[in-house]
Amino acid sequence: MLSSYDRRRFNEIVAGLLAEDPSFTDRQAGPPREVRPRPVLALLLWISIPFVIALGGWTGLLVAAVAGGYGVHLARRGRTRKD
Repeated sequence: MLSSYDRRRFNEIVAGLLAEDPSFTDRQAGPPREVRPRPVLALLLWISIPFVIALGGWTGLLVAAVAGGYGVHLARRGRTRKD
């Protein structure tokens, strides 16, 4: 959260940019960013690991290890890949 001074200063900067260059917002505004499915899937895999281990015993532990490894793979691939 910004303090009231920081918010006021930020609004002054934005107003100055808009007055100086009206097309600034057109250049900066792009299509809304979509949530990438890979990081979401990786997060769901990581969240499911304790439940799989608790409910699956030794088999669940093996499945959780595979899911955890794949979750790491998806998380790394999602961070380094450029669209």
